[in-house]
Amino acid sequence: MILRTNGFAMAIPDLILEERCQQILVELVRVPSPQTDLLEAEPQLGVFIRTAVEPRLRAMGIKDIRYDTMGNLIAEFGESSTGQSLMLISNAMNQPRSTMKNAYAGDVVNGSKYGLPGMVVLGKGASEQKSSMAAMLAALEVVNKSGIRISGRVVFLCCVSGESGQHDAIRNIVEVENVRTDVAVLGGTSLQISIGNRGRLDIDVTVTGSPAHSSKPQEGCDAVAGAIEFIGRLREGVDLSREHPDLGQATLAVTHLRSFPDSTHTIQDRVNITIDRRLLPGDDPQGAFDEVCRIAEQTNGAPDPSSGKVWSVELHKGAFMYPSLSNREGLAVKLISAAFQDTLGRSPKLTFAPNAFDQGYLNHMGIDTVNFGAGESRYAHTDLDMASVTRVREAARVYARAIIRHVGA
Repeated sequence: MILRTNGFAMAIPDLILEERCQQILVELVRVPSPQTDLLEAEPQLGVFIRTAVEPRLRAMGIKDIRYDTMGNLIAEFGESSTGQSLMLISNAMNQPRSTMKNAYAGDVVNGSKYGLPGMVVLGKGASEQKSSMAAMLAALEVVNKSGIRISGRVVFLCCVSGESGQHDAIRNIVEVENVRTDVAVLGGTSLQISIGNRGRLDIDVTVTGSPAHSSKPQEGCDAVAGAIEFIGRLREGVDLSREHPDLGQATLAVTHLRSFPDSTHTIQDRVNITIDRRLLPGDDPQGAFDEVCRIAEQTNGAPDPSSGKVWSVELHKGAFMYPSLSNREGLAVKLISAAFQDTLGRSPKLTFAPNAFDQGYLNHMGIDTVNFGAGESRYAHTDLDMASVTRVREAARVYARAIIRHVGA
């Protein structure tokens, strides 16, 4: 009886069909869920979750479905009798349409010309959020319909985040709703297990002067000149010497620069600057912010060369995402690696990402987390946003096997 049960459990991932994975991904892509100026409060995100995600979960027989105050979907099932739990985390928000044609058509084409196996689905979000979401939903569907006993607990999340560069959504689920598990998996790229990434701190800077006609700069206080002075001091003064063997150096970049008033022949009286400061594991975000503040003080109150009037520099700490470094011998890495080996017959590649995800926050909160999924980072944020259906199925098989290994009876 034990051998028959184990054999059945091992075979469940093979019940996931490529045609079904393609259907789910196409249907997800066809429902727009773009990033807008409203960020997580964008109504289209809620529409997507309630029309494209929740009905699928209910059709699987999952009844414990609720929403938090931000509109994040939280679904749970299992007996919760073992103390073991697994969280699968998906994200609704993806890049806006921009210049991509047929961004929500869900076109299916051969992937060979794009260097991807099998057929691919094109559409906004396919290369990041929606391919891994499709794989998670396909895995949950087969596991639930198999009737296998889940003695632990499975949590599936669909967060309203995805492109906003902040932990607000997952923080609300963990800290307000008190949803926690011992291991978690977020979507990833090309079936690789991402075990580390740099964090990110946004810093908003305002350099203020006073306006004047550009023919008489001596009567104003040129905020543009102040911004140039500040950026020069910033590049010389921030210590970026620390380096991680896999994640490289910490970095700093100016990603936004805009001056006011928006009128011709006018000495500008205000410049807004956004700084993107990438952090390595172990970096203190408050320390990184304080370092920039100290440099800003060198420009704050300094004189404009044209007029002798002084600039004012103000700083505001913006969105922040934690750096992350998973333990290679930890539960998350071992679980996904074993499930990968079981289903695909080979060892997964462990990799590192330069960009920030929610895994940094979750690891910070003591939830052992890795990124693994079917996305394709090389096509993200492009007009060829796509994902391989073959890889969606393979990711789904790994997810299903991980569920059975960790929380199955």
